[in-house]
Amino acid sequence: MATIKKEGQATIVEIESTETRVTTKARRGLSLPFLGGRSQKPKKRKNQTPAGQMTFFEHLGELRDRIIWSCIAVIAGSIVGFIYSRDLVAVFADLVKPNKLVTLTAFDQFGVYMNLAIYVGLLLASPVLVYQLMAFLAPALEPESAVGTPEYEQEVRTLKSVKRSLWFFIPFVAISFAIGVAFAYYLIVPQAFRFLLNFSQGQIDALLDAKKFMSDTTKILFWSGIVFEVPIILFLLAKVRIVTHQRLLKWWKWALVLSLVAAAFITPSPDVFSQAVIAVPVFGLYWLGVLMARFA
Repeated sequence: MATIKKEGQATIVEIESTETRVTTKARRGLSLPFLGGRSQKPKKRKNQTPAGQMTFFEHLGELRDRIIWSCIAVIAGSIVGFIYSRDLVAVFADLVKPNKLVTLTAFDQFGVYMNLAIYVGLLLASPVLVYQLMAFLAPALEPESAVGTPEYEQEVRTLKSVKRSLWFFIPFVAISFAIGVAFAYYLIVPQAFRFLLNFSQGQIDALLDAKKFMSDTTKILFWSGIVFEVPIILFLLAKVRIVTHQRLLKWWKWALVLSLVAAAFITPSPDVFSQAVIAVPVFGLYWLGVLMARFA
């Protein structure tokens, strides 16, 4: 029979049998091999590894999880897009009236609706995609100076401010993108296709392939939405001290050139008026970004 007694800082274990009596003293925290015990080490909880000390495979595991959630968001958005795909096709068809959209095969006809549903899914899932990207990259924003130094404290305050800005601007990313899409749909696309369809002045009838038309139109809408993210991008670059508003002021000539290049890239029309309609707002967005960088 074994009995255990505690006296002060020691533990007395007595084992009695018919022939022997053994008394053993052990300090707290030491193992008793003959009792089958193991050293009482504190167990580490899983998933408590700091992000900066994660192994390569742990980073891959986190990336896998975020990709899975992103795919789920895109699939859910695509389902919503497919439900309303007929209404969306009607919206695109209104851009080319009195012309009609046609397809050459039945597979192309179904493909039009599927492609449109996927584009809508990407648009609806964009806040989730941005969040997953930011959440994956946020742990990389760690101070590089030694702990306890004034530089370390300054870096900690700066990084906290940057992280708050990143989370704060996530909904504004979606809003800016939507404004850019609306701008292209109501101003860029109608002007561009009206010029292209009326260029022959009735000598040639245009046969508009639905798949090609929606693909080109969607690209225009997408890049227009990206351009409207310029103010937010410039603000975040100024926030992390990559650029300053003084330097952005000196780059206004380059910004003007890039605005003209972006206008020529976005619109399919060589019409100078259509390109000016795009270049002026793009250049204005640059100056809005300079103003936001001033208060970063």
